[in-house]
Formats: sequence, structure tokens, C-alpha cells
Amino acid sequence: MSQTQNFVIIVAAGKGIRMGADVKKQYLCLDKIPILARTITAFDRCDFINEIVLVVPAEDLTYCRETIIDPYSFVKKIHMVEGGQQRQDSVYNGLKTVADKVISPNESIVLIHDGVRPFVSPGMIENCIETAVKHGACLPVISVSDTLKRVDKDGHVSATIERRYLYCAQTPQTFRLSVIQAAFEYAERSGFTGTDDASLAEHSGHPVVICEGSKFNIKLTTPEDLALGEFFLGMDI
Repeated sequence: MSQTQNFVIIVAAGKGIRMGADVKKQYLCLDKIPILARTITAFDRCDFINEIVLVVPAEDLTYCRETIIDPYSFVKKIHMVEGGQQRQDSVYNGLKTVADKVISPNESIVLIHDGVRPFVSPGMIENCIETAVKHGACLPVISVSDTLKRVDKDGHVSATIERRYLYCAQTPQTFRLSVIQAAFEYAERSGFTGTDDASLAEHSGHPVVICEGSKFNIKLTTPEDLALGEFFLGMDI
């Protein structure tokens, strides 16, 4: 493993509307432990991570400190940052915090991870870092296994999509800090809004290299996902 400063930005500033719960999805519990606390734990226990940046809604800063961070005695330093209007704004706030902490942006790696993906493994984290050190930008993916159909506005199937080169993007999307800083700055100047962080790197002209993700690395956004997460806990993956 290259000797770089490695930061993870855990983004948990969303409202979680699709979960249909009374509390935001990142604060729901899996076996009595909040999902967000489980996600932080995955990185807190990883030897390849130096510090953690946690991005949460401004109104939740005290709540997160008291119910997510303090009860679990995390070892690594955690910086809490206010989220923005959109996810892209929240990540940018996190990047600015990382930039203030590093010695050299070109020798620093930043991983950007969804707060509701608690099953990320140390092996995936290490692989993402190594790939980003080598190429500057890394995207963990899993291959598409279902047959894909294009449907017109009337609900009629218009085509079957070739899936050989199609993949589902996951996180942690991982970059040299200098690369993703430049991508966010260019997106701001050009008025570009991406669907994920890798799309900003793509928009800036920097190539993004894929690495292997995991079907266990699910994003918990619906009640069905929560049930699957409980099942994964029982498997002790």
C-alpha cells in the first residue's frame, strides 16, 4: 500500500424519503445499532483509513454527536461537516474540510461513501485506494446480470440493451484529492450536476477506472433493503 494520507467522506445528509420511516434512514437500526454507526465502524476499523469526515444535515449535528459518535468509542478522528442543499454540495463541503487537513493534495486519497452502505469490506476499501493511487480515480462496480429493456413513453418495450459493458456503480468512489478537487471546481464553473462523484471526474476529462464491487455492498434505501441488511447480519459477512 502506497504511503498516502487516506480520508473517507461519509455522506449522510439525505432525508431518506423512500424508506417511509419516521426517522431518516441513516439513523434506523440494524440489530439495535444505527446504520450510520455501522458504516462509520467499517472505516474506523480499517487500517488504510487515517481520518473520517462525516457530512450530516446541519440540524442533526448535535444528534449525530450524541447518538451516533459518542456511544461507540470510535478510534479514528471524526470531523463533522454540515451538508448542503444537494448531495453534490454536501460532498463538496466534505472535500473542503479534507483539503484543510492534508499536506499534499496529490499525495492524498479521498474515498466518498454513502452513509447507508454499512457492508463495505476492508478488502474493497484497500482495492479502491490502490486503484486510485495508480490511476487517480476509481469506481467500484458490479456487473449487470438482468436483461435490460428500453421502454417508450407509452410503456412499450422498444429495445433490448446489450449489457456486456454495463455496470452498477457503488461507493466508496475513490480519488486523488487533487483530481476530485479539480473536478468539483470545474463542475461549479460549468454549472454541471452529476449523479455521482465519478461523473464529475468524467465531466472534467479525467478517466475513471473501475474495480470490483460486491453484491453485499448494498445501499439501504427501502424497507426491503433493510430486511436484506438484517439477513446479511445473520450471515456474518
